Amino acid sequence: MEENKKKEKKLTKIEDKKVKPWIVSVITVIAVLVIATILTVMIVISSDPKKTVDGLFTNLRAGDFEKAQEFLTGEVLLEDSSFNSEEKALLFNKLGWKVKKVTKEGTTATIEVEITNKDFKAVVENYMKKVLDAAKAAIGGEEIPQEEFKKYFIEELQNEQIQTVTETKTIKAVEENKKWKIVSDEELEYNLLPGLKESIDTAK
Repeated sequence: MEENKKKEKKLTKIEDKKVKPWIVSVITVIAVLVIATILTVMIVISSDPKKTVDGLFTNLRAGDFEKAQEFLTGEVLLEDSSFNSEEKALLFNKLGWKVKKVTKEGTTATIEVEITNKDFKAVVENYMKKVLDAAKAAIGGEEIPQEEFKKYFIEELQNEQIQTVTETKTIKAVEENKKWKIVSDEELEYNLLPGLKESIDTAK
């Protein structure tokens, strides 16, 4: 009888040793999720222009364009429907930022941000080279399918040899219903994609 009790106690201790680490792991995961949720809510409801920038850039880098739009006012960012969400996400998977200065004037603000992203001047130059090479290789002036052009551009967005560049830009924000939102326009797109405007101007 005593021997059975000792065995039961031993088994209980073994089970405790197995179960406790699992419980600790579950509690840790839940705690992390709760903290992440709180931080997300804080970013969304914040009336601080800096946190609005952080919210926008965080969601762009994550490829969540629907969520990113909540931090914007004005035009729909990257409205071009020829690219799907996964392809658009390649525009920002190397995005980095540092808010340097925020200047508020009533319901408007200017935010100085150090932005790091792929060098889109190099992306466009490489893309154009592929297009020209394909055109030269085409027999008898054969037309190159639009999908082929798109494929060349995606290849360059995925090209790991493309370096990143860092530029300091000024972003505009306005206060709407006690929430700060970033003004979405052509200038914002150019600020987020360094070198793109220069490439477009050169091509004109």
